[in-house]
Amino acid sequence: MEWHKFNLLKFIKSDKSRGNLYLPNPVYSDDVFLVSYPKSGNTWVRFLIANLIKKDPEDIVDFHSVQKIVPEVIRNNEFIDKLERPRVIKSHGIYTEYPKVIYLVRDGRDVYVSYYFYRLNRLGEEISFFDFLKRQDHYPCLWRNHVESWLFRKNNRSKILLVKYEDILLDCRQVLNKIINFIGLEVTEEQISSAIAKSKFDNMRNLEKQRGRPYKQEEKGPDIFMRQGKQGNWHDFFGTEEKIFFKSREGSTLIKLGYEKDRNW
Repeated sequence: MEWHKFNLLKFIKSDKSRGNLYLPNPVYSDDVFLVSYPKSGNTWVRFLIANLIKKDPEDIVDFHSVQKIVPEVIRNNEFIDKLERPRVIKSHGIYTEYPKVIYLVRDGRDVYVSYYFYRLNRLGEEISFFDFLKRQDHYPCLWRNHVESWLFRKNNRSKILLVKYEDILLDCRQVLNKIINFIGLEVTEEQISSAIAKSKFDNMRNLEKQRGRPYKQEEKGPDIFMRQGKQGNWHDFFGTEEKIFFKSREGSTLIKLGYEKDRNW
């Protein structure tokens, strides 16, 4: 299947009669949207939140049940209206005027490496990392454009909590407490500890292996979502050409976010 068939942004633009598909109807003032560019930590935070707000403490949050607890706009719309408020809804869309947003950001270099391995089986062709990086048709847009639309947009009316993936790696509990306060949840320290333990990378990876996940594609081999989850993996994939290209196209956004002080990396 060709890459452009996954580009929902093009589909949205070509179907104006349906309005903005990233905007549920209705939207409530206490709705919280968990937004990120793909492969930026959305699934991890989604699991953390789902393990906090699930109705039955004995229920297991996996890649199937999380679709109902923290559903994704467009993909899981049938579950959104059934949520108790405050609703937490996932989105990978570019800027949309949401009331409250948890915006997850990750070093764009690590993002593209992770995205490369995730998309490899879906591209229908053999492609090098550099060729993948150079593409202009990444869903839903380039990493730079996504970040800039949410964090550096003039007249942004959404209330945004910025969360860095690297900060979750450093101190998950501290970041999760900020998320809890932002959403307005009332939970115990025991619930927080349990959510963190159940959402650890190894546990999520085992859940994927044992229970699978929806939307998998295995035409060319295993389609693994939980690959490594590490920080700084880009060093193994960025040579001189990759660095020059990334700096020219998206280096300024990397600096704005504080991942680098200047272009001398």
